[in-house]
Amino acid sequence: MFKQIVFFVTLILIIFFLGRNLNLSSSTMFEFHDETQPARIQQFVLNLKNLKIPPRLAPDFSFKMGYPLFNFYAPFSYWITGFINLLGFNVVNSLKISFLLALTTAFIAAFVFLNLLFDFYPSLFGATAYITSFYFPVDIFVRGNLAEVWFLALFPLATLFLYKNVQKKSSTIFFLTVLAVSFVLSVHNILSLIFIPISLVYIFILKKNIKLNLFAFFLALLLASYFILPSILEINLIHAKQVASSSDFRLHFLCPLQLWQSNWGYGGSTEGCLNDGMSFKVGKIQLIFAFLGLVLFLIKRNKKVENNLVLFFIFLTLISLFLTTYQSQFIWEAFSKIFSLFQFPWRFIAFSLLGISFLVSFFWQNFKIKFKSWFIFFFILYLIFYSSKYFVGQSISKKEFEKKYLSASYIEKKVAYKVAEYLPRIVNYQHWRKFNSEERNFIHLNFNYQLPAETADNNLIVLKNTFWRKELSINRPGTVILNIHYFPFWKIVVNGKEIVPQQFDLLGRPIIDIKKQSGITLTYEQTILEKLGNSLTILSLGVLALIVINKKIWKRILTYFT
Repeated sequence: MFKQIVFFVTLILIIFFLGRNLNLSSSTMFEFHDETQPARIQQFVLNLKNLKIPPRLAPDFSFKMGYPLFNFYAPFSYWITGFINLLGFNVVNSLKISFLLALTTAFIAAFVFLNLLFDFYPSLFGATAYITSFYFPVDIFVRGNLAEVWFLALFPLATLFLYKNVQKKSSTIFFLTVLAVSFVLSVHNILSLIFIPISLVYIFILKKNIKLNLFAFFLALLLASYFILPSILEINLIHAKQVASSSDFRLHFLCPLQLWQSNWGYGGSTEGCLNDGMSFKVGKIQLIFAFLGLVLFLIKRNKKVENNLVLFFIFLTLISLFLTTYQSQFIWEAFSKIFSLFQFPWRFIAFSLLGISFLVSFFWQNFKIKFKSWFIFFFILYLIFYSSKYFVGQSISKKEFEKKYLSASYIEKKVAYKVAEYLPRIVNYQHWRKFNSEERNFIHLNFNYQLPAETADNNLIVLKNTFWRKELSINRPGTVILNIHYFPFWKIVVNGKEIVPQQFDLLGRPIIDIKKQSGITLTYEQTILEKLGNSLTILSLGVLALIVINKKIWKRILTYFT
């Protein structure tokens, strides 16, 4: 009972001190690098309200011509934040709640995982060390990277259930394992991709019931296939590779000392070791006790924890941290075609944190000292109180924040340029950028993008103009330009006959020559590939339901996979 009280006191302190800038009653918000997050949430929820599930299109982005953002950007964090918004919270408060929920989920998941291997207090310290690492406040209050914060929350959760799945042969645990892994696979484009080989190595390291975990991993892939399938196989339909490769990873390596000490700031990542405007320090307490844990492992073994598991987290930590530094550039160069998509080497810090917290717990588990629990709790309090000064953003009033990042003008004219990699390939990238008001050679759009189409003499009658369906009547022969960035999920019907456009202008707008008075219908409809991904997700949910409900099926699975 006393330990439960200690745990909840720690959790309350984390919420109160680390989450104080996420207070819903405050009239302020904070600014961050990824300013598009509020608009993305708004557009995601717009899909949900119109029952466009899963969301794939941001209909208001890029002058209301439609932007296939959610077809390619990992959606998990928007599912969570979107449902919070649907509960009645405004977008800004939904974002705050989502950040705080991710932070507390990360703490609880890390604690429960570590507590499977270590005693209560070492596990509590390890979980606290995990979320008080400086990468958390950087991701929340500097970068505002909602997806990456949720990855940090879900990574220990998936690790936890993959471990429990081989320890306890339970259909419920199996179900939760599949869910947790599928969440990680759909939470962040880059980190989720790196998670795949790491988790497969982890599965083999665990040794027991490898086939059962591999089956769970396979079902998780199927469960996330509504996102994975089109995001991989339709990637050539957007400018992702071109835009991502324009960000040179060579400019964003760290010097090893930056992992130990670098000045706090709200700026960006730049070349070299001295000019970065943001901090990349992991945390001195975290690194010191992780190093002591490594030393203790080398001189003393622990019977409770398998050596292979300790070695896995040691190598995960060391390799991840190494890949952030200039010293690893030869590896990045050797695999530059792949690594160029990762953009920032320091992203690998995210994978080191769980290994560091593991080694911290390992140290306290094996270090013998009187009143150890008191010493540990003192360090826990120190970590929370000391790191709380970094869990603070650059304050701005909520009204000003909403005016800047949720106004119709911002959503329609600016957001798409902040996430340019999702622009359809049919669009001429350089021409499209000229309509960005922040460009030097900026020019104004020369047509009314609020209308569904454009004709030479405005000889059209708009019958319907919604986000998902547009109907118009053309009175005379002529050329019609449909005001969309064409993508295969747009279905165009002229006089009752579906057509596939062959002509496009520089904005990727379909050009249709009308020979007589005509009716044109433009409808959003998911592609065959997208529907296949949806079907695989539904199929996997059905399989999971049968496994949980039908004990005979579960026993057969255990017989075959164990």
